Amino acid sequence: MHGSVTVSPDEIRRLAFVEHGPTSLRISETGPLAGLDFAVKDLFDVAGYKTACGNPDRLRDSAPAVATAPSVVVALAAGARLIGKTHTDEVACGMFGMNPHFGTPINPKVPNRAPGGSSSGSASAVAAGLCDFALGTDTGGSIRVPASFCGLYGLRTTFGRVSVAGVMAMAPSFDTVGWLARDAAMLRRVSEVYLGPVCKYSAPRLLLARDAFDIPVRGIGAALLPFAKTLGATSEITLFQEGIDHWLDTFRPLQLHDLWSTLGQWGTAPGRNLSQAVAERIALSSTIKPEAVAAAVLKREALTTRLIDLLGDDGFIVIPTAHDLPPLRDAPVSAQVEFREKTLALTCVASLTRLPQINIPATTFDGCPIGLSLIAGPRGEERLLAFAESLGSLDGMA
Repeated sequence: MHGSVTVSPDEIRRLAFVEHGPTSLRISETGPLAGLDFAVKDLFDVAGYKTACGNPDRLRDSAPAVATAPSVVVALAAGARLIGKTHTDEVACGMFGMNPHFGTPINPKVPNRAPGGSSSGSASAVAAGLCDFALGTDTGGSIRVPASFCGLYGLRTTFGRVSVAGVMAMAPSFDTVGWLARDAAMLRRVSEVYLGPVCKYSAPRLLLARDAFDIPVRGIGAALLPFAKTLGATSEITLFQEGIDHWLDTFRPLQLHDLWSTLGQWGTAPGRNLSQAVAERIALSSTIKPEAVAAAVLKREALTTRLIDLLGDDGFIVIPTAHDLPPLRDAPVSAQVEFREKTLALTCVASLTRLPQINIPATTFDGCPIGLSLIAGPRGEERLLAFAESLGSLDGMA
């Protein structure tokens, strides 16, 4: 293992999986996913088990779920075996996987650094080989960032394409379901039970968002550019035509207002046990003005229309997934907040425009995996998956 520390498989398992989930659940012995093990983020309901969402009050107060989330049922019905529920950032409010209540899952590729969140336990379990694939959610990067940090393939699906019923709502106009795997073939195999067959497609138009490669620090953007160009990304575009601040100023009021509408009442109840970072974020969400939300709705639609027109049926926008290497596990909250704001400049693109995005483990930098992302038009997952698989094995690059 890379990094300054080594950890045992038992420790990785302990910090990846919650204690209140199933250890073996199967409803079918046959199907396209038969013989595979999977895990689900502890935001998904599984009948008979509690959904804690990374918070001890929820674990204490919630009743066992009466139904299993449809997105979990799909994998079970396809023959996969559920081996556990995985840790998450508290109520999905995080990008690093650092949960002060239940611990931080291990990043098997660099154990002294964060695994990424909020689908942290899912990424850790897959990267460590504890399961074949795992389900997570992605609102502002919660599949894409841990995939990049842990050297995995990760898919954020088109908003609304996969059911979020039975999944904790965090920001309902952004929340999506996605999955993580160690290789593109497995990611495609899992995706087909949700989306249908992945066929062969003509070569995509790869649109290199050159200004996005100027966002990462430490020369990470420059390290990713050669890989992007080997894919055929030679046509350059300016993604942030309106300026990066315009994108962030559109994302923030919408996401925060969503957060206040879903978790505000619960999060501000007297005696609520919340980490400092989450309490501050929920408090911030209460300050968003209605006029800011209304203005952001229109800006979001304009940005979405521009990107959909740009992408057409066969275009992929090529961007870095994250702006920096994974933070150290002991990074202070202030450093986490700064990191989140900078990486959001990259992850907010697909989140705002509700488009699918795939992270590809591209290379390593200072011993850490770094990912490259492709964004397609609406319902363009199949094209993304087919292209990623056509690249062949990238083992050893991340």
